[in-house]
Amino acid sequence: MASGDAIQQIKDRLNIIDVVSPYVELHQAGKHFKGRCPFHNEKSPSFHVSPERGTYHCFGCGVGGDIFSFVQAIDGVDFKEALKILAQKANIELVPERPEKRTQREQLVAIIEAATSFYEAELEKNTEALAYLDKRGVTKETIKKWRIGYAPGPPQGGWREVKGHLNTIGYSDEVILKAGLIKSADAGKEPFDVFRDRLMFPLRDSNGRVVAFSGRILHPDEKSPKYVNSPETELYHKSELLYGYDLAKHNLRQLPFWLIVEGQFDVVMSHQAGYTTAVAVSGTALTLHHVQLLERMSKNVVLALDADKAGIAAMKKGAELMLRRGLDVKVAKLPDGADPADMVLSDAKSFKTAIGHSVHVIEFLLIHLRQQVSDDRAYKLRVREEIVPFVTLIPNRIDQDHFEGIIATALGTNKEAVHFEVVRLLDIQKNNPVHREGLVSDVVIQKNEAGTSVKTLAYLVAAVNIVTPEERAVLKQLVIAIVGRPWSEACRLVPDGLSSQLTFSLETEFEKVSQKVRRAELVHKLNQLRELTLRDQMQVVRAQIGSSETGDGAILAEIAGLAKALQIPPLTTGVFDGG
Repeated sequence: MASGDAIQQIKDRLNIIDVVSPYVELHQAGKHFKGRCPFHNEKSPSFHVSPERGTYHCFGCGVGGDIFSFVQAIDGVDFKEALKILAQKANIELVPERPEKRTQREQLVAIIEAATSFYEAELEKNTEALAYLDKRGVTKETIKKWRIGYAPGPPQGGWREVKGHLNTIGYSDEVILKAGLIKSADAGKEPFDVFRDRLMFPLRDSNGRVVAFSGRILHPDEKSPKYVNSPETELYHKSELLYGYDLAKHNLRQLPFWLIVEGQFDVVMSHQAGYTTAVAVSGTALTLHHVQLLERMSKNVVLALDADKAGIAAMKKGAELMLRRGLDVKVAKLPDGADPADMVLSDAKSFKTAIGHSVHVIEFLLIHLRQQVSDDRAYKLRVREEIVPFVTLIPNRIDQDHFEGIIATALGTNKEAVHFEVVRLLDIQKNNPVHREGLVSDVVIQKNEAGTSVKTLAYLVAAVNIVTPEERAVLKQLVIAIVGRPWSEACRLVPDGLSSQLTFSLETEFEKVSQKVRRAELVHKLNQLRELTLRDQMQVVRAQIGSSETGDGAILAEIAGLAKALQIPPLTTGVFDGG
């Protein structure tokens, strides 16, 4: 079955009410159903579901979409996994495009699971490893929940313990190598285990399936690193996996923020202390994919990282990514040299206090920098260079204004001076949008979300969902002609939240007016979209003057053509009658 066919068949078989109701208590309100939004805390229901269209929208936090986006958001999975979940619910079999690749992946999943069970069994036999976990405060329940194990190796074991076990139960060295469990040796020698004499933390994907490992050495020595992670495999990509995410995502309704810590011990001990939304990256810095995983479920983040030089650098990089995506980023100030795992063990109350007193990352950096720099002028210059740029990343102008005031107070200056620096940096970004990694796409996104042309397009895309079939055909045809893109591409220009919100709003609005009024408004929006699109095109073409290798003649002719198009008489409501 082709993926498009499968999607439509799932939509045909599943009512959105059946998909949403296990998570939200819904009550009928006219054509729609209403309830309290599962994605943010609220007292009055603002979460609307339309069985007729198979869509939902929250007027409180702005989320919206269909059954697939709901499952993605509520379970924290990508579209492929949401498709699998809903296909199973609809009793529809998804046929993979490449069965041989699926067989290989399933074999890797099976061998990783066999290794996990082996490591778990080895831990139960190793009193020294169990004693170390007990010393770190890890309970038996936590060991079982997180499937912590032990990989035997020197000095008490050999170099090929897991390899030998997996060979015995029928796995070849080739498959074990692809799973990232062994390494190739010099010519003439057998491959050997990647993990030896290490406490093993299984790394699980968003569905709880073990795909890799992180191993902490039990008997440290100068030659061996403290931690070793699995190499990247077909199952495991370190830039995409967050340790603990599969468990943490289910707890955000009770604890509405992510807690990001540094290592596996920090995650398991934070969960043990009640902070069951703790996650950590594994073997890499925080990536855009990690941030996208987080924002699906909650935009509130607390960082509890080491306050050393490396920890502050990681904090800044992660904060830059998250602020740019509109997340609210706070930082818990931990005592120097302390980490969450040690704090939970020695003084859990102080750890909870630190989390409870977390402050926004900009405020934290102001305090931290003040502690490092005593000279007032040097402090002000460092704030200008290192902290003010974070304000420009905040998409909310009210929030920007708030933090301009916070910085002005910290510097003992007026807010206008700080605002001037923010505007100066924004101008630099506007004129040189590639000056910072990743900024180009975000500038475009922010412009489109705020742009009048996109709002007008969103209005028309939303209207298509609720007008008559005859009007729908006309609207689609005219929008395609105006934007010069296929309908599916035109729809992708509109943010999902904006489209779903407008659909619900317009449905209510159109019910109150006559067909004549409705069509007049639709034609007005079509004319508005045409004018804005033509003017945007003229602006782009004008920017090419003086840079064309073939001269400016062709560019000027194109501008003239666009100007002429602007003079074409506007559309009338006759378009709906074939005129």
